[in-house]
Amino acid sequence: MTQGLQFTALVSLLLAVVHGLGIAAAAEPVKDELACGQEPGNRFYWVERAFCDLSVNGPEKAQGVIIWNHGISGTTEQWRYPVPPAFRLLQTRGWDVIAIKRHNQGDAIANPLGRAVQRTLEEAKTQHKLGYRKIVAAGQSFGGYISLDTVDTSPDFFAVVAMAPGVRPGNASGRLDAAATDRILQRAKTQRIALVFPKHDAMFGNVVRGESANSILVQRGLPYLLLDETAELIGHGGATGGRFALRYGLCLAEFLTAPDAPSGRFTCPAVDEWRVVRELLLRSNPPRPVRDAAELPVDIRSLTGWWYGVMGDTLILLGLVDGGRLAYRWLASRDGSAIVSATVKDGRVRGVLANKAVVEMTPTAQGASLSWTSSDGRTLLTTLARGRDEE
Repeated sequence: MTQGLQFTALVSLLLAVVHGLGIAAAAEPVKDELACGQEPGNRFYWVERAFCDLSVNGPEKAQGVIIWNHGISGTTEQWRYPVPPAFRLLQTRGWDVIAIKRHNQGDAIANPLGRAVQRTLEEAKTQHKLGYRKIVAAGQSFGGYISLDTVDTSPDFFAVVAMAPGVRPGNASGRLDAAATDRILQRAKTQRIALVFPKHDAMFGNVVRGESANSILVQRGLPYLLLDETAELIGHGGATGGRFALRYGLCLAEFLTAPDAPSGRFTCPAVDEWRVVRELLLRSNPPRPVRDAAELPVDIRSLTGWWYGVMGDTLILLGLVDGGRLAYRWLASRDGSAIVSATVKDGRVRGVLANKAVVEMTPTAQGASLSWTSSDGRTLLTTLARGRDEE
C-alpha cells in the first residue's frame, strides 16, 4: 500500500471511530449574508439588515419588508451611514428593514441610477420569493429618487417612502430637476406614497416642492403622507435624525400599517413623545434615575427622573443617577450614551462629556432647560420635558 493510500485509510478509520462514538464533527459556521457592518470588497452591491440588535419578524409574521437605498455624495462612503432611526419604530412594529449598500467607487461608473433601480427590483423579487407579502421601497436623497424610479418601473411595490428625493443632473447650475420627481408622482405604480420635503434643502437649491407634490397627489386617489416644508424639518437630512423619529416616526408606521388608509392626504395622529423616547433611548440596560427629591440638593430637587428634548436634529435624554452622576443619551442619525460626574453650582447641574462638550441642566418655572457648549465655545440651548415616572 502506498503512503498516500495509507494516509487515506487512516483518515477513514478515524472518522469511523468518531461517528461510532457519537461525536459530531464541528460544522463550519454559517455565514450571515445580511450581517451589519460589512465591507464592500470588490462588490458593487450587498444587502444588510438595518438593525441587527432587533429581532427579525420573518416573512410569515411581518407586515412586509422595507428596502432602503442610501444617498450619494462623490467619493463619500455613504454605505457607512445608518438607516434613519424612524425605521427602528417600523421594525419593532412588524416590518423587516433591509438596506442595499452601494460601493461609492461603483457609483462613479456611468448610469448609477439605472443600475441601482435594477438592483432594487431584483431584491424585491428575492423578498417576494421568500414570502414577504408587501414590499416598500424607501430612501433618502439619491436613494429616495432610486425608490421613486423603482416604483415608476414596477407595480410590485406596496408603497414608497422618499425623503428629500432627487438627483442633480450635472448641468452648469447643478440644481435639482424638480419636474422629474413630479412626473414620477403622476404615474408611480404603487398603493401608497410617503414624501418628506424638509425646509431649506440647500442640496437642491432650497426649492419649495411640497405644494407641487400635493397638487399632483390629491388627484391620484390614493393614500399619501406628505411632510412638506411646514413640518419643522430643516435641511437636506432633516428626516434622518432624532427629531424626525420623535415627531413623525409613529406617523409613518401608522400610515404604512393601517389596513384601510383612506385615499387622500394622511393626517398624523397625536404622538406620545415619551413612549417614543423610551423606545429609542431606553431600550437597553438603562440606569435608574433619582426619583426621590430628598436625595438631591435643595435648588435642583425638581430635576428628579428623566428629561428629554430636541436640539437641532438630535433627540436628547438625561437624568441624575446614583453617585452624583449625570446620564446623557442622544440620537441623531446614530445614537450614543455616557454617564459622567455631575457638579451642582448656582442651581445648575453640570457635566463634561468625553469630547469636552459641557452640558448644563437648569430648573425653570416650566420644567428645565439644557445648554450644550462645544469645546470651541459654540452653545446650543433647548427646553426639556419630563418623562413619566413609570418604569
